[in-house]
Amino acid sequence: MTRLSAEDLERISLDESIPVPEELSGKVQAAVRKPVRWMLPAGIAAAVAVLVTLGLTWEPAPKDTFDDPYLAYAEVEKAFAKISGTVAYGAEKISESEQTLDKICYWK
Repeated sequence: MTRLSAEDLERISLDESIPVPEELSGKVQAAVRKPVRWMLPAGIAAAVAVLVTLGLTWEPAPKDTFDDPYLAYAEVEKAFAKISGTVAYGAEKISESEQTLDKICYWK
């Protein structure tokens, strides 16, 4: 069928000697309508889920909480130290897993 030209396919489609069942049209229309029935409620449910999620996670704009710039700087350093520790921990775990993989992949 893939080797047929467009003209051949059109000629085959226009051939009325092939019997087409009368109920085929109704079955095709029912098959097309069936997915549409659940699309509307699913779309409404998705919109409600998005609105609920936005409502639950929305926070007002943060206020300026530090009057003392040195205290603010100390908090930033504390946050960076925590990030650095987390990254170092992750790098250590990656190194351990690479060593384990090197032991497993003995053909290297």
